[in-house]
Amino acid sequence: MRKVPEFVTIKKNRTHRMKLLVVDDHLLFREGLRHILLRLDQTVDIHECGTVQDAIEIAKQITEFDLVLLDMQLPGLQGLEGLHALKGAFPTSPITLISGVADQRAIAEGIRSGAQGFVSKSGSAEDMLNGLRKVINGEHHIPPEISNSQGDGIRLDQTYHLTPRQIEVLAQLCEGHSNKEIGRTLCMSENTVRCHVASVFRALGAKSRTEAAILAKRKGLL
Repeated sequence: MRKVPEFVTIKKNRTHRMKLLVVDDHLLFREGLRHILLRLDQTVDIHECGTVQDAIEIAKQITEFDLVLLDMQLPGLQGLEGLHALKGAFPTSPITLISGVADQRAIAEGIRSGAQGFVSKSGSAEDMLNGLRKVINGEHHIPPEISNSQGDGIRLDQTYHLTPRQIEVLAQLCEGHSNKEIGRTLCMSENTVRCHVASVFRALGAKSRTEAAILAKRKGLL
């Protein structure tokens, strides 16, 4: 019997309409995905394009999204090359890889190169939504059948990936600054800083600011 997936909710800490970007060249899939994504939030703004190059053009108008979904097999720039290009265009936006083929080696490389997670096109809508909610909340997401596999399986606790913005927050944290001081320095709200700090703690496995600072220096993150 199929295990009922855990229901994940999105943290209500944003002051703007949720913005998502879907980079996939299959129009029919994008149309179906749009209906699924509306279940995240009925007021979500969904932007779509078919290539990484088109996404880079979008970045000239919109520089930050709450989530970017990137198909791993696109015309033109694709795979790690496409991921690196998107991270350059949207440095503070979490990127989730999507594909109909669970290529463990490619997924592992993508996570190690900065993607926040992977969702399968062949999975259920609820599995996909739960995975995307985790990424929007600042967590990593890899389906259990991939993260628990052997060989090229992915151990999230060994990636320690942080977004550039989280690295900036971590650096301020290591200098002993409070959330209010970090927000003032980095021009962000205290609630946003609090979310970034929580994400840093989860990524490092830290339970306190002191422990996070020690682990960051030990792992060479700063």
